[in-house]
Amino acid sequence: MFEVNLKATINKFSTLKDKDWDEFLESFEIKYLKKGEYFIHEGQICNHIGFLNTGILRVFYVEGDKEFTSFFNFGNRNPLVSAFTSFFTRQPSLESIHALKDSEIGLIHYDKLQHLYDKSFDLQKLGRLMAEYNYILAMERIYSLQHQSATERYNILLKIYPQLVNHVPHHYIASYLGITPESLSRIRKNTI
Repeated sequence: MFEVNLKATINKFSTLKDKDWDEFLESFEIKYLKKGEYFIHEGQICNHIGFLNTGILRVFYVEGDKEFTSFFNFGNRNPLVSAFTSFFTRQPSLESIHALKDSEIGLIHYDKLQHLYDKSFDLQKLGRLMAEYNYILAMERIYSLQHQSATERYNILLKIYPQLVNHVPHHYIASYLGITPESLSRIRKNTI
């Protein structure tokens, strides 16, 4: 199942020749995270990019005594899992990523990915396109936080992650939206 889902994800970005696909696939290891387990903790260097096969992950950072949710890895909209700044810069991560549900992730190590990039132009292209996709998601997120109301952000969340609110504690949803749980309750009451 992982191979089928990975290929479907990759084909959204680029088509790989059979040889490149085989080498790419062989570079992965499967990791299972139980609910509550961490993909990475703040302060660690992120050595992997993951492809979420099943489950839900939350990307967050801590400021003072408060947690702020940056992203959710859920479904096919956001299947690429990593503390990307740490992964690319080889510096300690400013964020943590943990499983909100039991999750299956295919991992590729930084060194293996660099080796694949050195061997294949098509894999380099795939890496660039995946990075561009994540950049677009990040810019959409920033724009949303800066220019849209909490109600608009909630409605967008429902549109892009229609089932997420049924699987994630509401205080994480509120944190993602940049509002208090009480404000989220009011918005949900008015949206229903």
